[in-house]
Amino acid sequence: LHQLLQWHHLLSAIRVGDIRFQILMDGYFHLLMYLVAALGLWSLWKVRGALEDSGASRRFLAYFLIGFGVWHILDAVASHWVLGIQRIKQDAGNPLIWDMGWLIAFGAAPLFVGWLLRRHG
Repeated sequence: LHQLLQWHHLLSAIRVGDIRFQILMDGYFHLLMYLVAALGLWSLWKVRGALEDSGASRRFLAYFLIGFGVWHILDAVASHWVLGIQRIKQDAGNPLIWDMGWLIAFGAAPLFVGWLLRRHG
């Protein structure tokens, strides 16, 4: 979403080089994410028989939401606060508000919903 919303690049807070460097780093990030997605799909393919079990769709959705939420929480903590390489809305008056909103909407909320689905499934 960072490219669609045009709020930041992967390394927006690091002022090295020009915009081409920022775009190159975005490209490397996307390449890594494609590799992670391919690994996830391969793992899913290996256990495809288990997806026919009763309640498998609910468990799949639960674990998808848990993974999605955990990823965004780790991303927010690591890249926004610990490493300081970017903020959600880099040029905002108070970027912490945007970071916290993103953390809640894309991290905590999906994690919580996934946890509820898993627990009550």
